[in-house]
Amino acid sequence: MEIKLNQIVLHLLDSGASEPVLSDRAMDMDADLYEYFTAVIERAFASDDGKNCRFLPDSAFAQEMAQNGDFVDLSRRIGGVIFEQLLQYPAIPAGDLAVVDFAADGVPYYGVLKLNYRPGYTHATQRLGNGQFSSMVPQRTLLPGTPKADEAALFDRANGTVRLIEKKYTLDEKKDFYLSTRVFGCTEAVTEKAKLKAVCESAVAAVKEAYPEPEALDDVPPFDGGTETAVELMVRNQAVDNQIAVEDVCTRIRENYPLAAPKFEAALAETGVEETDRLTVSPARIKKLESRSFKTESGIEIKIPAELCSSDEAVEFIHSATGGLSLLIKDVLI
Repeated sequence: MEIKLNQIVLHLLDSGASEPVLSDRAMDMDADLYEYFTAVIERAFASDDGKNCRFLPDSAFAQEMAQNGDFVDLSRRIGGVIFEQLLQYPAIPAGDLAVVDFAADGVPYYGVLKLNYRPGYTHATQRLGNGQFSSMVPQRTLLPGTPKADEAALFDRANGTVRLIEKKYTLDEKKDFYLSTRVFGCTEAVTEKAKLKAVCESAVAAVKEAYPEPEALDDVPPFDGGTETAVELMVRNQAVDNQIAVEDVCTRIRENYPLAAPKFEAALAETGVEETDRLTVSPARIKKLESRSFKTESGIEIKIPAELCSSDEAVEFIHSATGGLSLLIKDVLI
């Protein structure tokens, strides 16, 4: 993805103050800041904590964004509205708000990146007489060192869609979202991570029901590593550029586990995941699908690469008559 930053306006939203510090001009960017915010935006696009939303018909923010051609003024309005939420609900963390005018692969976007403060320490040196000494000073408004926004909204100005990363905080004595419901007026969509989980769980359940006996799997991929291993590995293998097309997963299910296909498609429909969906999956999430963990009742845990779970040359899973499972690891080097 090619990101081009046009301008960034930074606002300070510290709920410990009576009012926000709102900038009236864009910030100056050197090469380091340009690289930092480019990485923040790329990670926001790739995060599977994100969800793809649309503006509700009565979204005041959507109307403001469409009518306000002054980017700095628009950014100040966003900062002011979010600061009001911070004052009203103390559970929402303070932070700096970077409002970004940028393009992604040539498509114009506005981005709202909330960088929540972290407590920490910095050093300070003082002179005492003819000498000097250094000490540590607590800080409560440190910004994240890694290029990652805690909360983010990326607005596609071409088609009006929103990619949103938000968290639940205690609002009116219950945990709820505030960005989608109280700031931007967006649909409350399911996160990409939750969609991926729904796809995997629906596929595993359908295959288990359709193929309850190991001997029934002679003509389909081996299940020695367990149903979860085979199906989740199949799902992971559909990933291209950190995206999984649900349609491709459905096709693989029909090809590899034909008896399970009807049950899988029916279960998937109940989760709200559409066959036309493309799920964004972070590299870390894909990596988690690359191995399987097995744990005994005594607490011994073994992690095996998923590809090896179906290799008789590496490991062997022995099913007992009582339904138990034993693991034989071959060619162990000591």
